[in-house]
Amino acid sequence: MALSDYERQMLEELEAQLQDEDPTFARSMKPEPAPVSVSRQLSIHHLVLGLLAAVVGIAVLVWGISQNWIWLGVVGVIIMFAGGWYIDRGYTSTPVEPAQRSARKAKPAGGFMDRQAREWEQRRNQQ
Repeated sequence: MALSDYERQMLEELEAQLQDEDPTFARSMKPEPAPVSVSRQLSIHHLVLGLLAAVVGIAVLVWGISQNWIWLGVVGVIIMFAGGWYIDRGYTSTPVEPAQRSARKAKPAGGFMDRQAREWEQRRNQQ
C-alpha cells in the first residue's frame, strides 16, 4: 500500500528533524547498501582434468603403500592435492548487479497465482 502525499511529506519532515537533532543516530538507522553478489561458474575442462588427476593420485598412493614405498605415497598425495587445486582454479567469479539479480528472480507473467486469480474472477462473474 503506497503512502499518500501527506504521509510522505510528514515522514520526510521527521527524517530531517531526526537528522538535525541526532545525526549519529540518523546515520546508524540508514539502511546499508545491498552487497554485490558474485556468480561463480566452474569450467568443465578444469573439473574433468582435476578429477582425473585426483584419481591418478589415489592410484599412485595405493600402489606406493602396497609396495611399501613411502616416497611414492607422498607423490600420490601431492598429485591428489594438485588435482583439487586445479579444480579450484577453474572457478570464475563475475559480479552481479542488483538490477540483474531482481530481473533473474522476477516471476514470469501468467504464473500459477495469476492463473488462479483469473479463474477465481471468472467463477465469480459467472454466478
